[in-house]
Amino acid sequence: MGGSIRWFIDNPIAANLLMLVLLIGGVMGIPALDKQFFPEFELNTVSITMPYPGAGPQEVEEQICVRIEEAVHDLTGVKEIRSSARQGMGTVLIEAESGYDMQRLTAEVKTRVDAINTFPVDAERPIITELTHRHHMMVVSMAGDIGERNLKELGEQLRDELAAQPNVSIVELASPRPFEVAVEVSEYTLRRYGLSFDDVVAAIRGSSLNLPAGAIKTTGGDIRLQTRGQAYERYDFERIPLLSSRDGTQVLLGDVANIIDGFEDVDVRTRFNDKPSHNLHVYVTSHPNTLATSETVHQWVGEARKRLPPGMELEVWRDSAVPFKGRVDTLLKNGIGGLLLVFMVLVLFLRPKLALWVCSGIAVAFMGTFFLLQYTGVSLNMISLFAFLLVLGIVVDDAIIVGESIHARQAAGEAGSKGALTGTHGVVKPVMYAVISTMIFFVPMLFMPGEMAQAAYAIPVVVILALFFSLVECLWILPAHLAHMNPPRASRYAWLRRLEKVRMAFADGLTAFARNIYRPLLERCLRANMLVISLFLVALFLSLSLYAGGWMRAAFFPSITSDYVVAEIRLAEGGPYSDTMRALRQVERAAVQVKAEFNSDPQLTAFGPAIGHVESRGRENEVRIIMEVVSDAVDVKAMTTRWRELIGDLGDVQDFNLDYTVNDRGKPISLILSANSVADLREVAALMRQTLESYPGVYNINDTMESPREEIVLDLKPAAENLSITLADLARQVREAFYGAEAQRIPRTREDVRVMVRYPERERLSVENLSDMRVRTPAGAEVPFDVVAQVKYQPGYLVIDRLDRKRTLEVTAEVVSGTSDPRSIVNDIIANSLPAWQQQYPGLGVALDGELEEESAFMTAMAKYMALSLLVIYALMAIPFRSYFQPLLVLTAVPFGIMGAIFGHLILNWEISVFSLLGVIACAGVVVNDNLVLIDRVNQLRAGGHSVLESLLQGGEDRFRPIILTSLTTFIGLLPIMSETSMQAQFLIPMVTSLAFGVLFATGVTLLLVPCLYLLGEQVSAHLLHRRQALADLIEGV
Repeated sequence: MGGSIRWFIDNPIAANLLMLVLLIGGVMGIPALDKQFFPEFELNTVSITMPYPGAGPQEVEEQICVRIEEAVHDLTGVKEIRSSARQGMGTVLIEAESGYDMQRLTAEVKTRVDAINTFPVDAERPIITELTHRHHMMVVSMAGDIGERNLKELGEQLRDELAAQPNVSIVELASPRPFEVAVEVSEYTLRRYGLSFDDVVAAIRGSSLNLPAGAIKTTGGDIRLQTRGQAYERYDFERIPLLSSRDGTQVLLGDVANIIDGFEDVDVRTRFNDKPSHNLHVYVTSHPNTLATSETVHQWVGEARKRLPPGMELEVWRDSAVPFKGRVDTLLKNGIGGLLLVFMVLVLFLRPKLALWVCSGIAVAFMGTFFLLQYTGVSLNMISLFAFLLVLGIVVDDAIIVGESIHARQAAGEAGSKGALTGTHGVVKPVMYAVISTMIFFVPMLFMPGEMAQAAYAIPVVVILALFFSLVECLWILPAHLAHMNPPRASRYAWLRRLEKVRMAFADGLTAFARNIYRPLLERCLRANMLVISLFLVALFLSLSLYAGGWMRAAFFPSITSDYVVAEIRLAEGGPYSDTMRALRQVERAAVQVKAEFNSDPQLTAFGPAIGHVESRGRENEVRIIMEVVSDAVDVKAMTTRWRELIGDLGDVQDFNLDYTVNDRGKPISLILSANSVADLREVAALMRQTLESYPGVYNINDTMESPREEIVLDLKPAAENLSITLADLARQVREAFYGAEAQRIPRTREDVRVMVRYPERERLSVENLSDMRVRTPAGAEVPFDVVAQVKYQPGYLVIDRLDRKRTLEVTAEVVSGTSDPRSIVNDIIANSLPAWQQQYPGLGVALDGELEEESAFMTAMAKYMALSLLVIYALMAIPFRSYFQPLLVLTAVPFGIMGAIFGHLILNWEISVFSLLGVIACAGVVVNDNLVLIDRVNQLRAGGHSVLESLLQGGEDRFRPIILTSLTTFIGLLPIMSETSMQAQFLIPMVTSLAFGVLFATGVTLLLVPCLYLLGEQVSAHLLHRRQALADLIEGV
């Protein structure tokens, strides 16, 4: 390394060219980076969905879900299998082990599922897809009262146009009901004409079709033969012949059936700003460029509005480019502010030109990082931009140490290249080991499990690259610049000379402080080193007890405030749609009132409306309403609270959630119960609910197993056997009458439309309609339903969830902040209640889910990787120091950095979250640097013949300025983001707080505690050496 440093000092052109290459590479690398608001997640999941129209959840579970689970459970790479059986649909989700080849697993799953030959005949083909992350860019809402059919057709037209635009991959039209042709034939009509549903279906299939009929080979060439009788519209179906008599008269389908060319009977309602609407969701599948996509879509919407029918509106909202621009502006503002503060601090204590060259190292390190970042798969997003801000005060540390060392040598008379070379050589070892140790501490963040750790993946990548290029800059580029820096001379301008006097006063003041105040203080501390060590240990244990004792607010997932507030309500499955509409209107009215209140507040509407669009959607038993927050002046949490007050009591709902965060943190308490029977699950769920209610602050306790609803089970009477009617005949005819028989699918322009033959709606509304039905025998006779069939009422579940081939239910609960710790509650239940339950209910299992599961995995991984990092760094330092003890001295900064992080959160009143823990990891890598610099200098002095005490005093004085400057620049560089008041930056502040206060507190440890520990080590070593010498003398005397 020494030879390369000398070569660059002697060849400044090479140093300048290296700097130029990094700067140009960074400028060229920025446009090549993907640009998105939030980083993508790896889903690692294969989804299998299989429709089984008309089947109940129990049938779907037994005939779909169980068979798929048994087929795929033993595949290599499968981590977890979840399945859900509900009315007419089975879904199986297969989660893969981290790092497993998803394409291979998807292919193996498809092979196994395709080999199953026992699926029901009426079930449709399974749809097997690998769930991949798609970048959701924005929503284009189209709204207007032009009729459901016209609205859907217009939406399909706009969808296809938008999907053809550049920078757009996929556009999905959300919420329209599928088209359907319903052929409704009453029981009276069937009996009147002696027909059955099978006859009607056969007539449609026989007449409505297009088939090739070969070709005629003529002398002029082949002439193709075609039959073209496919019915497409209602009029075509009405003309299909159903019955023909010998006299030539025909009974057409239109004579006996009511044909409705409409929509499937699905309960759904979507409105945008109180108008019927549909949404166009815009996605980009790879290499997203948020800004380019936003510009393209806005331009297209402006042109499309001119072609809309009267009364229609087209609006772009939920545009990810808007928060992306806002976050970039926030981070740039804070970054520039931090850089200026760092520069001002360095100017006060070093030469202005030296400070300028040191700060220019930040630009070189950042540009080099941008140059390589495009090859790491990391995009420009909120997290990666924050990482640059985080590392701002760190990358300058090594440059400060090198620059200050060169400055000290040149001030001592070693001018030019000689001073640059000796100054750099004097600190090259601690600088290299400091940077490498910091990198090692950041490496574990690359392997942390969980979604939040995946989101934070960009932080270690950016930091490690920036540290690498800062090392290149401070050892190869900076010395070459400082070697050829002209000696200081007085300025021609009086005001500059006055500023220079002020600067010299600060610089000399810091030196005088080190000599006149710090050195005597350190000497007194060394003489009472045991007392000093005891005081620091008391402070450390006090901070740890504050955290462990629950005196500080803590939440594993931080709340990332969003620009949208989402209300989600889930009612009982299978309930009347009128209840869903009642809940939707109640929440929608409250949303409109909140919008009016906030938009009438002049403090919030100085630059436009505070609240933007309101979208509502009700589908079957679920309600979802989204309210847009436009103004940054709005306190989103307070607005959400006001909305909840206006909603009032919603009555009997299964779940209700108002969320104003970007990341859905889930419920604080989420436990999955598995048992051998449904009865056991219900009883344990009741016990779990009762136990949770006994803890203070626990509320909104729910479980996924709803109360069973009555379902009708059909069975045959003895008379059915005499008429040769089987249970399969009965089930098929009842299904055709009440659900419908699918006659065919019409190939229309954009979708296949099902043609369903069934009873009219009025004959499918009550149980009594079963008694009016006639069952057809194989001989063609018609017998009343009650003659051959009997009805039994049994409780049935509308949703059946399974986990790893067992029936499960999930118990969730929320906890009022500051009352009880969710982790402590769960641990208490598992330790005290679970063993008794498992004795009472053999086979009972309890597993963590959601936030608790991820927290447990994260904390385990963090402890393992941190221990490994400490071990690697210890070994890395023990070899050059040739000591077992001195690396421990360097690492003492780590626990005291944690102490600083805890006190920092306490002072600023922030809750400790996963980002706080990531900040502690970052802090651990930074705080060891000052210890390295100090101990290396002490070792140099001792090697020069100085005593231990003199080496500690002189080493502390010599390294006081670089230690103070590196700590100050790190802390001050992070001050702007710590003082940021925008709601969107709040979740980043805990990590910054951990780093900034950890470094600040660890500085005191470096300057006072480390010398005391060093002296204690020497005292213990001398004592042991004296005892060994006395023992040796005793042995020789014998």
